[in-house]
Amino acid sequence: MDVNNEYGTLEMQKKLLILLERFHQFCVMNAIQYSLDWGSLLGAIRHKGFIPWDNDLDIMVDRNNYYKLLQLIDNYNGLMYDHSSPETIWVGRVHLPDSNLNESWVPTLDIFVMDNAPDSRWARKTRLLEVLFLQGMIKVSPNFKKGNLFMRTASFFTFYLGKLFSRNTKLKWYDKVAQKSNGRPTNQLTCYYEEYRCLGRYYPSDLLNHLITVSFEGMEVFVVKDFDRCLTEQFGDDYMTPPPVAERIVRHIKKQD
Repeated sequence: MDVNNEYGTLEMQKKLLILLERFHQFCVMNAIQYSLDWGSLLGAIRHKGFIPWDNDLDIMVDRNNYYKLLQLIDNYNGLMYDHSSPETIWVGRVHLPDSNLNESWVPTLDIFVMDNAPDSRWARKTRLLEVLFLQGMIKVSPNFKKGNLFMRTASFFTFYLGKLFSRNTKLKWYDKVAQKSNGRPTNQLTCYYEEYRCLGRYYPSDLLNHLITVSFEGMEVFVVKDFDRCLTEQFGDDYMTPPPVAERIVRHIKKQD
């Protein structure tokens, strides 16, 4: 935790810790299996809590536990699930009831759903193209100047095509594409609900079958037993080495472009 408030995240992290504690209690009570993910997982392993300059929470669940979560959360101990605000784009979030999702920063817990990935390399690439096409349709404020000519043209086309359909319709299509390989066993899992730069990371199919508890700011939380495999995929072999001071930047919550 940013105990000296060097990065201005101390109050944010205090609120996030309340959110995480309630969420963990909810999952334990309802036998929902989750693991911390991304920066939250890295923080748990490297810092035994928050990365000092981090200001959100990330967890991953498989599809079955995700549906169970949606069915049961229903304002449990003040927890609110949101998948409707344009800020959330295609990622579901849990937040506290006094949060205003129109504010510049909201204490949120992002939920990354893990689905089966096809074994064929060609099929995996095709699936990612489908996901990127749908992301372009769902975005609310794309940057048409970003990328090469092809990327700018694709962004323009998908954005305006997306305006022909409701948000709920596009999210249903997105879920359908993400789950295409769930009806049969595969060797790998992936998350299709990532930003563009984070897509295309694959994990063993049994990743979420084996969880352990670790300390996070003095409380117990769940992480995948094979956290080394996960963190190496996400951050590289040297994930236990903090970045240079100049790269310790607080990423403020904002609409994705």
